[in-house]
Amino acid sequence: MIPLASAYHGGNTVSQSIDMSASGGYVSQSASNAAVVVGDNNNVNQKISQSASGNYVTQSAANAAVVIGNSNTVGQSTSQSANGNTISQSAANAVAVVGDLNTVNQLVSQTASGNEIYQSGWNTATLVGNGNALTQQVVQTINMLPAHVDPSQTMSNSAYIMGSYNTVDQGLYGTILAGTNNAPMYQSGRNYIQTNDPSGNSYSQRIRFSVRAGPRAPVSQSGQNEIRIGPL
Repeated sequence: MIPLASAYHGGNTVSQSIDMSASGGYVSQSASNAAVVVGDNNNVNQKISQSASGNYVTQSAANAAVVIGNSNTVGQSTSQSANGNTISQSAANAVAVVGDLNTVNQLVSQTASGNEIYQSGWNTATLVGNGNALTQQVVQTINMLPAHVDPSQTMSNSAYIMGSYNTVDQGLYGTILAGTNNAPMYQSGRNYIQTNDPSGNSYSQRIRFSVRAGPRAPVSQSGQNEIRIGPL
């Protein structure tokens, strides 16, 4: 069941937090927050934190929010850390905001140590209105043990904007520290912004990938920044 918070009128504070910590052989962690907020001057904060240690670790986390009004602040964060032999981490933040002068911050942070590590993180946002500010970040770090098992990082930010004088900042950051490991290394990221209104908006996108591996390791890095402005 997805926890759901709903607020009307204005000036409300909505705080949702889930913290998980576990150690064992087979560890599975799953968490989600959801909120619907209508009104002005609201503060919405969604946070998920997961920490695990085990031979097989699976972590999944998701925040979702719908905010309708003006001068609202929305914060969404997912943090995952794990160590073990086989690790899978997936996390997502999603928000839809209708109104003016709203501020939205989305963060996915994933850290893993071990072998056979797969990380997937994404943020998506839809903003309808004027003078809104959006920041989206995905940060992934892998520390490999000296086994020949492929690590993989995939990440994305997407923003859909309708209105003027909006600001969007997108960042993707991936690091794989593999020592002398010669296994294949894979990193993939995409930032995407689409808007129908070409007036007064400010957009920035960045991708930073780093791999340190053995001299015979096949390394694949793929990054894409895309902005579409105007009637499509």
